[in-house]
Amino acid sequence: GSCGAGACTAGFGDCDGNKQTNGCELPLLGDVANCGMCGRACPAGYACSAGECHCPTGMQYIPAGMFQMGADDQFASMPVHGVRLSAFCMDTMEVTVAAYRMCTAPGCTAPNTGGNCNWMVGSRDNHPINCVDWSQARAYCQWRMGDLPTEAQWEYAARGADGRLYPWGSTPVPGSQLCWSGGGTSRTGTCVVGSFPAGNSPFGLMDMEGNIAEWALDWYRAYTGSAGSYVMDPTGPASSTGYRVIRGGLWVDNSGTVSNIRASTRNYRSPTERDFISGIRCARGAM
Repeated sequence: GSCGAGACTAGFGDCDGNKQTNGCELPLLGDVANCGMCGRACPAGYACSAGECHCPTGMQYIPAGMFQMGADDQFASMPVHGVRLSAFCMDTMEVTVAAYRMCTAPGCTAPNTGGNCNWMVGSRDNHPINCVDWSQARAYCQWRMGDLPTEAQWEYAARGADGRLYPWGSTPVPGSQLCWSGGGTSRTGTCVVGSFPAGNSPFGLMDMEGNIAEWALDWYRAYTGSAGSYVMDPTGPASSTGYRVIRGGLWVDNSGTVSNIRASTRNYRSPTERDFISGIRCARGAM
């Protein structure tokens, strides 16, 4: 029995509660402060598209899923065990020298130089940062409001849920497909990130094998669990074991085999080591 404003057109909202006077003033589909509904703000760095918060620019969305982690024919990766993961975001590429230089956090101190380190080498701004220890790597990721990926997140992002051996599938890689010295390809250092898209993971992540290894959040210890019992979002040992996990094959690997660039291959380092082997790839929770 009274006149009044009707319903908002799809994609718009009356976020000030005064539809009669101001109407439906906000487009909700792309507003990071009111994403999909009034008052629903996306976290800093996230984007709003089609009314949903999405991973920040430079990250890929990894949907929730379950997979068999590890390998029963690799001693350090035994036993195969079930893992279930919540959705998360992960860097599409390894963190570059130029990106690390932008970090203003106190923990983003200068990496080591010399040898095969990329820091202070003018032509390598687009190469992965290396010669950083675990604390430097984590400080950088936390500065970006994320963290280092857990070992389980890293492996799932590299291989997906279909049981593939490598990020690109289960066919061994030719030497020219990765920044890698295997297969007779001679390398004298790292490559520009993203140079080998044929080696991408099923989620579109680049250089998961080849180039440099990457620090994971977890302490290193032998796996537990079984293939039939799925653990939700594992974070590794709760206490120090003296070593942190690193993941990913290396440009310097010239063994001529592909065993070291399998997605299940794991290695470890003292968290204070700063050598050319270890670099950074960040993760953060998804909406």
